[in-house]
Amino acid sequence: MKPAVALALATLAFSAAPTWAADPLAGTWRTQPGKDGGFGHVEILPCGKGLCGTVVRTFDAAGHAVAASDLGASVLADVLPTGGGTYGKGRIINPETGRGYTARLTLRGDLLDVGGCVMMICRNAGTWQRVR
Repeated sequence: MKPAVALALATLAFSAAPTWAADPLAGTWRTQPGKDGGFGHVEILPCGKGLCGTVVRTFDAAGHAVAASDLGASVLADVLPTGGGTYGKGRIINPETGRGYTARLTLRGDLLDVGGCVMMICRNAGTWQRVR
């Protein structure tokens, strides 16, 4: 194979990578504290054609690691970028109730505004902070 053809094929192969491969939303996020002051770390990773989030660590109000009931729970499913640092079209799931809502996320650097909508009524679920 000629070097120019090999280079062209390699460029095409790497440029065809999914858009979420290096998505800025991917990573670990500290959630807003719950009613009891406890919080979690949600890991957001590519899944299918979108992004999904799972609770990977849980903490009590004092910041001590605990095995809370929502550890391992899926809290984001099939979230897609919608432009301008916003994400939606997927589902956000409240692990306390199991209810799902249309995800509404806005990325602002290391902060993520999290919310959900049902029947055109939207609620803010707080701001998550990126964990380094």
